[in-house]
Amino acid sequence: MSSVFSVEQFELLFGKSHDAVFFMEKVNDDYRYIHVNEVAKKLINMEPTGKFVGQVVSPHIAKNILQNYNLTLQNCEQVDFEDYTYAEMEVRKQRTSTIPIIDEDKQYILAITKEVHLSRDMEDKYLFMRSVFFKSFLSTILISNEMFLIEADPKFADDFNLRPEIMKDKTIFDIPFVDEKTAPLLREYLQLAQKGENITSKMLHFIDKNGQIRHYSATFSSLTSNDEIFAVFIILQEITSFIKQGQALKTASHGLETFKNAISSVADVLFTSIDGTILDVNERVLKNTGYQRDELIGHNHRIFNSGHHEPEFFVKLWDTIKNGNIWRGEVCNRKKNGDIYWMDMTIIPLKNMQGEIEQFLSIHYNISSEKRLMSELYKIEQTFRAITENTNDFIVITNQSGKIKYASPSYTRKLGYRSDELIGLPYESLLTSDSIDTWRNVIEQPQHSAIQEQKIELQLRSKFNGDIWTEGNYTISLELMEQEVAEIVMVSREITERKELETRLTYLAYHDSLTQLGNRRKLYKEFPIIEERAKISQSSIAIFYLDGDNFKRVNDQYGHDVGDEFLKCFGQSIVGSVRHDDLVIRLGGDEFLIVVTGLSLEEFERMEQIQHIIDRIKTQLAIGWEINNIHFSPTITIGISIFPDHSSSLDELIDLADQALYEAKQKSRNSFRLCQESQLK
Repeated sequence: MSSVFSVEQFELLFGKSHDAVFFMEKVNDDYRYIHVNEVAKKLINMEPTGKFVGQVVSPHIAKNILQNYNLTLQNCEQVDFEDYTYAEMEVRKQRTSTIPIIDEDKQYILAITKEVHLSRDMEDKYLFMRSVFFKSFLSTILISNEMFLIEADPKFADDFNLRPEIMKDKTIFDIPFVDEKTAPLLREYLQLAQKGENITSKMLHFIDKNGQIRHYSATFSSLTSNDEIFAVFIILQEITSFIKQGQALKTASHGLETFKNAISSVADVLFTSIDGTILDVNERVLKNTGYQRDELIGHNHRIFNSGHHEPEFFVKLWDTIKNGNIWRGEVCNRKKNGDIYWMDMTIIPLKNMQGEIEQFLSIHYNISSEKRLMSELYKIEQTFRAITENTNDFIVITNQSGKIKYASPSYTRKLGYRSDELIGLPYESLLTSDSIDTWRNVIEQPQHSAIQEQKIELQLRSKFNGDIWTEGNYTISLELMEQEVAEIVMVSREITERKELETRLTYLAYHDSLTQLGNRRKLYKEFPIIEERAKISQSSIAIFYLDGDNFKRVNDQYGHDVGDEFLKCFGQSIVGSVRHDDLVIRLGGDEFLIVVTGLSLEEFERMEQIQHIIDRIKTQLAIGWEINNIHFSPTITIGISIFPDHSSSLDELIDLADQALYEAKQKSRNSFRLCQESQLK
């Protein structure tokens, strides 16, 4: 209880006042209400006695009030200030006088608030609008009827170097920040707004102080007093990053077109609908099949069917690609004139943003010559050697136990072996450990049929230059009398680049391009495996939903390059803070997710484990890192959900962790919050 006023004294002094009167004691960084009169209770629509300012009013209003209270005590003199509130669709303006009271070692504030009738002149309305937008992510400028730039919010003014001495006696069109193409549009929009028209979502371009073009979406509102328009208030939302993303997409599309043209120069390329209708073909298809374009477009791909393959062959092909997988194999096709030809065919499902298959891309390489070569190997050895000596394909003949009888010069040129080193050598000695079992399955088959042909991928060990991936066909020939394996003939081509590309594409599909952390697709792929391990080991899993505290400020203050490097360092710091078996995912922006494994099923022990992990993360972040000689040591807020306590569904666990994160941020930054029972469905 205050020694300055008793309840009776306060009521005697201010109980009959028409103004709202508040008497408060300073406690740490806040102020506690001790006495308020009835008018004050009606103003804030509650009984605040015993509570703090931060508990009674919204954060953005509390911030302004506390600043003025602190100024009152700091200067030890009365402070008068005005503020605006927005309640029940009505703008209200108050004028408050604050009086400092010092009693021994305690500090008090006596605040008297009068409600001011909101005048309808341009200044008051603008001040209210400015108070709403000046500290938001939006930018604002005020233009007079004479096209003078009256004021701009501080950030916009700094970005575009709009100093008072530059703006003085100049119209907005005399200031160099207005782009040439924007100027006539801006003049048109201002003139329409001056007539009272509502202008929204208009694209404007401005030149900042660094000479860079910045793009904005603009809304124009007129300010009136006594039914007369005095000025135009413009609200701007920057969309520069979205424009750049669109330009990057165009560049990527151009690269895809270049890639398509490169393929078209060496292979037959067809696009078909999901039911096999031909949508487009390149010139090589027309040249190699003898058809005209109008004879193929709109017709089913079956037009090339030679009848060589059994129906089950195409059933398996369609099952593969309709499930979104790439199919590759050899297909016997028929030209328009009836000639048969063999194709090494790759069919790739093309998906839209929703993951739905829209088209199929077929890439065909004519392999008829290789097929003919395989059949003639058994007839004319000299012809075989004349051809194989000049091919880049890997051609090998082994006996029934896999020892090399013949190896084409490609093995010497590309693997570094001499011909005399290869003859009699077990073929598996040329293979990497991962491919040895694949080869042994070939030579150890219990039953064989004559001229059996199969496809195989093997990785060869080079003597000097690393490993080489090959893909080929092998044929097992039998001794006709004994029906035993006579020899194995295999023709392969190098696919190292394709394998590396497949590996790279797989990596890109499951990792974030900026931080190299796993992405959402990686999360959904790995979680079922993590879940199964947890069930077997009888342990629990925690989903940590991380949100960086004020990470946007890094971009705003230091630029996107530093911002990108900041996110990379942040991701590395998180990875270094958790265990090898834990999974770190970047969801996007400054939002990350950690799947923490191997936690106890017992709640108290698990909470100790979680606290230990969070402490490690915070310690690592506190150490921080440097970028361009700038030291960063950021903080994060974390929401946590537990498998299986809260849910067994990954989507629900993420959603619950997100909700817990939201509640943690509402309470305070640099904290964490565990999913509560009230959040569970």
